[in-house]
Amino acid sequence: MHCRCDYLRFWPLLALIVASAAPTARAAQGLPSLYGAVVSVSDAQQAAQDAMREVLVRLTGARDAASDPALAGLVIDARRYVQLQRSTTAGATQVLFDAGALRAAISAAGRSVWGPDRPLVWVLLPQQEPAADEALRVRLLAAAQARGLPIMIAQGDAADAADAAAAPLAAARRAGAAAALTAQVLPADPASLQWTLVAPTTEGRWTGGPELGIDGATDALVQAARSLDIAPVADFNCHISGVADLPSFATVVSTLRAAPEVTEVAVREVDADSLMLHLKAHGNEAELEHALANDRLRATGTGAHGELDYRYQAGP
Repeated sequence: MHCRCDYLRFWPLLALIVASAAPTARAAQGLPSLYGAVVSVSDAQQAAQDAMREVLVRLTGARDAASDPALAGLVIDARRYVQLQRSTTAGATQVLFDAGALRAAISAAGRSVWGPDRPLVWVLLPQQEPAADEALRVRLLAAAQARGLPIMIAQGDAADAADAAAAPLAAARRAGAAAALTAQVLPADPASLQWTLVAPTTEGRWTGGPELGIDGATDALVQAARSLDIAPVADFNCHISGVADLPSFATVVSTLRAAPEVTEVAVREVDADSLMLHLKAHGNEAELEHALANDRLRATGTGAHGELDYRYQAGP
């Protein structure tokens, strides 16, 4: 009971740690602006329409949203939704749209919005010459910005890359991300890359440039998110042992909250090195177990009262 009292005594600090750590996997690299864009034209009407085309692609998650007939009216009447429009010192135009009005208009047009709680994607690139590596990163970041996909590009040497390539999702989670996108050079076609997405709810493989890799990953993640949205939400009790200190506590809760299936995490009890939590999540027990499984959170079965049982293994 002494350890439990220590946890409770430091509960305000613990809550602060959890509050600051929980969003890390989603927001570490910053979510691209969903409701605003900077365009190169100065004409107010044209600038609003060009910005609307960019924003519709990011906001809906659909790469063809800018040319979707159902959304054509929003492009034509783009100035109706403008909240702020101003010229930049570089001669471009910055446009910010009214978030609520635009979401309502998209819904009224029969299309859906890809929510802001998007998975951070950890990207592992092959070893290349510095100039080629920098060029690839620039294209990758531009493509991710265009699609509204938050990414972080892995840093490390060849040994790190080899280890990560063998278990990409585990490496992504250690880095605070929720999905992994790896690129490999094809010996038969050095100009192309083979992109592989591994996520708790989807996967995919594409061959081509960085734009194709980002497009494929985004399309797959959007489809998975929409499938999750229509799955019923159920209640789960979860027991996790091996949580010996506050950093471990913060890591565990952050991991649970980062799982795309999980919509709510509530701590019911803290006792010594064990936690009892109540989760709300889309899908069934097997789907939740698959989503939570990683190299530090090991499923150990089902408890005496039907709760999911896990053992947390802290990193070195």
